[in-house]
Amino acid sequence: MLKFSPDERLLFDHICTTLRQAGIEHLTAGMPIAIIVRTFADWLKASAECEEKGRTQTSKTGWSTPTPWAEDERRLKMELGQWLPKACLTIPSLARVRKDTGERSGQDDLFADLVGHATSLPRAGLPN
Repeated sequence: MLKFSPDERLLFDHICTTLRQAGIEHLTAGMPIAIIVRTFADWLKASAECEEKGRTQTSKTGWSTPTPWAEDERRLKMELGQWLPKACLTIPSLARVRKDTGERSGQDDLFADLVGHATSLPRAGLPN
């Protein structure tokens, strides 16, 4: 079985808790979530290495190329972009699932009260 580091385990638990709170069924998504956790942890390491050592290297002839860890960071980001929607961990994928199931978002409409107030008032200069 896949052994998580303590940080990876916290991330796994956080994702599962967040999905549970959002009402998203995830009991059969252990493998995709594990892949996402490991990929995200690797991306964080590559990103930190980029910050520490830089993203490019210059040869003696002046040719500039990406560092291996910068290539890893880019590849891992692309992989996350493919895996996150599969586990309903992006806003569009969550909206699609809620639309398909008919469930409304738990987020408030920030302008609903204002729009309701504006549309309920009679317009100036127009007959009621």
